[in-house]
Amino acid sequence: EPYVHLPYFFSDLFEFGYEAVGEVDGRLETFADWTDEHRTGTVYYLDRGQKVRGVMLCNLWGKLDEARRLIREGRAATPERLRGAIR
Repeated sequence: EPYVHLPYFFSDLFEFGYEAVGEVDGRLETFADWTDEHRTGTVYYLDRGQKVRGVMLCNLWGKLDEARRLIREGRAATPERLRGAIR
């Protein structure tokens, strides 16, 4: 039986905390959807086909299942589709 759970990692750095799931790789294209610039928001990591491969949740808590769902969907993502997808 295949193992399909997407594990996550987290850290708290003074006033900044984050949770990341999937492939969070600096070589991937990113799209940031901030509600408070560089403090609160979501950073999406996209492959060449514009599919979400990883998600970093910055000062957002309890949203890992939503991030996992976006990764598992495997659909091409546009900034319009991603903006506000996780809040």
